[in-house]
Amino acid sequence: MDTTEMRRLFETHREAEAARDIDGILRTFVPDCFLETKALGLRSQGGDAVRAAYQQQYFTAFPDLSPEDEGIGYGEDVIAVWGTLRGTSRGEWLGVPPGGGAFEVPFANIVPFRDGLMAGEAIYFDLATLCEQARIPLERIRAAAAARRAGAGATTTG
Repeated sequence: MDTTEMRRLFETHREAEAARDIDGILRTFVPDCFLETKALGLRSQGGDAVRAAYQQQYFTAFPDLSPEDEGIGYGEDVIAVWGTLRGTSRGEWLGVPPGGGAFEVPFANIVPFRDGLMAGEAIYFDLATLCEQARIPLERIRAAAAARRAGAGATTTG
């Protein structure tokens, strides 16, 4: 894909995220897509698992989650996007109750493309800082993520 097509598709993806339109998000991905949260060591594989991850890990836990993209770099069938991730801990995250705090942390996404769509997203952010600002116990989040990895063989459905 050329850079214009990749950018246009990623912007469509971001618009669907902002609207909390999970079907719209999934239309930007290939059917066997992935969503990998590097800070947690969790990877959701396939449309159903990615849907669950968006619902349970992101939109329920942080209903006002909002990435502000500040830069983008292009490679062959891949983009890297970076900026600031903002949100407020208002719902359970991986089974851990909300802390109620707002956070603002740097993030980076690596997005490979395949067959004219996004193959998935690998998301990087500072988990310790996010937890501190959101008033979520870091060790409980790490333990919950470890339990999911152990129970799902490094792939999670939510």
